[in-house]
Amino acid sequence: MKYKRSIVFLSTAILLAFSSVVHADSARQSKIKELDNKRSELAKKNGVTGYLGDGRWYSLVESENKVDTLKKQVEALKVPYSEKNTIKVSPVYVKALKDRFDYSKSEQERNQAEEILKSESAKLALQKNDFITVGSDEAEVYDLDNLPKEVLIELNYFAFDMINQVRRQMGTKELVLAESSIDFASKLSVKMQKADRSVEDWHYVKGINEVAREYGLPTSTKEDEEKKNGDQYYENGAGTTQGLYDVTKAQLKRTIYNAILDFMYNGYEYFHAQSIAGVNWGNPNNVDYFGLSIFLLKDGTQMSFITVSDKQISKSTKNNFSKKTPANTTESNRKSTLGKKEKELEVEKGKLEKLNISYKEYEKISKEIDKLNKEEEKEKEKERKAKEASKEKKGWIREGNDWYFYKNNQPIKNTWESDYWFGSDGKMATDSWVDNGRYYVDKSGKYVQNKNQKYGWVQEGTAWYFYKNNRPIKNTWEGDYWFGSDGKMVTDSWVDNGRYYVDGTGRYVQNKKPAQTKPTPSKEKQVEKNPTKPDPAPSFKKNGWIQEGKTWYFYKNNQPLKNTWQGSYYLKSDGKMAVSEWVYDSYYKAWYYLKSDGSYSRSAWQGSYYLKSNGKMAESEWIYDSSYQAWYYLKSNGVYANSAWQGSYYLKSNGKMAKSEWIYDNYYKAWFYLKSNGIYARSERVQGYWVDDLGRWK
Repeated sequence: MKYKRSIVFLSTAILLAFSSVVHADSARQSKIKELDNKRSELAKKNGVTGYLGDGRWYSLVESENKVDTLKKQVEALKVPYSEKNTIKVSPVYVKALKDRFDYSKSEQERNQAEEILKSESAKLALQKNDFITVGSDEAEVYDLDNLPKEVLIELNYFAFDMINQVRRQMGTKELVLAESSIDFASKLSVKMQKADRSVEDWHYVKGINEVAREYGLPTSTKEDEEKKNGDQYYENGAGTTQGLYDVTKAQLKRTIYNAILDFMYNGYEYFHAQSIAGVNWGNPNNVDYFGLSIFLLKDGTQMSFITVSDKQISKSTKNNFSKKTPANTTESNRKSTLGKKEKELEVEKGKLEKLNISYKEYEKISKEIDKLNKEEEKEKEKERKAKEASKEKKGWIREGNDWYFYKNNQPIKNTWESDYWFGSDGKMATDSWVDNGRYYVDKSGKYVQNKNQKYGWVQEGTAWYFYKNNRPIKNTWEGDYWFGSDGKMVTDSWVDNGRYYVDGTGRYVQNKKPAQTKPTPSKEKQVEKNPTKPDPAPSFKKNGWIQEGKTWYFYKNNQPLKNTWQGSYYLKSDGKMAVSEWVYDSYYKAWYYLKSDGSYSRSAWQGSYYLKSNGKMAESEWIYDSSYQAWYYLKSNGVYANSAWQGSYYLKSNGKMAKSEWIYDNYYKAWFYLKSNGIYARSERVQGYWVDDLGRWK
């Protein structure tokens, strides 16, 4: 009866304990759910639509990036504008261009001049690579179809400056920037768009003549308007198939710069060059009034460079052509943009501050949830261990990658079980010498018969040997003892080419001088036949690298080094050199991987982990692998990130950072384009597709 009562009491205690765990679990789960709802509401309130690989809000990182960009833009805009671009014309080119259109010269001379122009053009066309971007020109993005008038005037001043650089070198009259020439170019752009023109088309002669008639200026004939390549008097046109929809002034100025270089140095025709340069078929005008427009057509971007001469204006039937030069808006544009960007920066800073406050609260809740989840896991682990403990362990049991042998619910240690040896930690030994180095077990753990390990001092019969790597050393010293050509320790003899003397115990005797006559080798043999070596092995100090069995140690003053580095090798807490394993060095606060030869791995992968050039495992950082020619991000646990965002960068399924390619993000249900520097494109057109301010194309 007492036995039965004890069972009842035990069962009741277990049930009560289980009940308390269930209640605790239930309360914890409710708390986790409550906190998770609170966290979700906080994210929703702050407009969070996605998370990066490290868990941070996409909107927070986006705001950080925006503040950083605005700061850089404001700093660039604070610098007064200074034009640094130049277009160079060689003296050889200048002469050849004038000769080519000097009709007083023979055809042969003019043809010769054209060949010189082609040769010079090949050299001078490389100036396209010399374009210098001014930082303030990159601060604002414009819709080219709705370009503000003040920006158009700034672009006119840029083109006007570049062309006049050419004219000064040519020795021709400089252009005059005129309001009506700018209007002429702008009106022509509207007509070309309405006529659905292409950048590949010839001059729109009909449209040019229509605008010219508005000013009463001379025009070419109606027949010219109908011809495929009819004549016109006012335009140098240039186009590019690149559609500049949303652009910065820097992009527009580069496009204008390249167009002027193409006029001058395209290498196959020089009609545009002579017009731009003011040669005018060998009869330069007194004054050329200049204006520019840049606009979109159906298949690219077009530029109209309009020049109206004083001669043409003198023939006008109307008096409405304004020669007035508009004020240069370059500096006022910079100041205006600076004011806008400073306001944007203050607004974005305020937004970021609020996001940071909310995110800290979000993190606090997340940590609390993590803590509760860990408690949950601990409870489950306790339950698992309790269940395991209740089971009796007996015989062979595998735990992880190791085998144990249990008796009376305990693993056996430092003993044999049949042909298998179990060490001090209870694990079955493999591929090593065991039982004080007397026996060898193979990779499967089984004892191998007739395999003996020899190392250090070994007495065989009456002779002493010293073994290294299971072989006796020969014709060398070990400490104060000499070993002959047969490996035996020599006693009472002159050794090492008769230079030193060892006594009857084999030990070297200091300051003993050899006899006048050279000792005979028979002496050594005679002593070896009658050894006087005492029974204990000779004492010697261990220093340096010593292999014992298959394990290497490093000794100093007879003591093995432990928990330290020796060159590229690591000695563990038992003194053994680490091989094919990870070690954590608390001094360097880093993980290292020791290869099969014992040296630490460097600039190499070990599974999903990367060892840097100093051997440390990479953590929470970017690394570039030149073998794969790719960037990788190693997370805080050392594993490389994949199929995830890291800031503005995306790591693909193979861990490589995406660049110059599209990726589809299932979470955001959108395509993103990663540029050549790995940063995702935002608020721009990529390969004909528009990505929004969050980088998405849907």
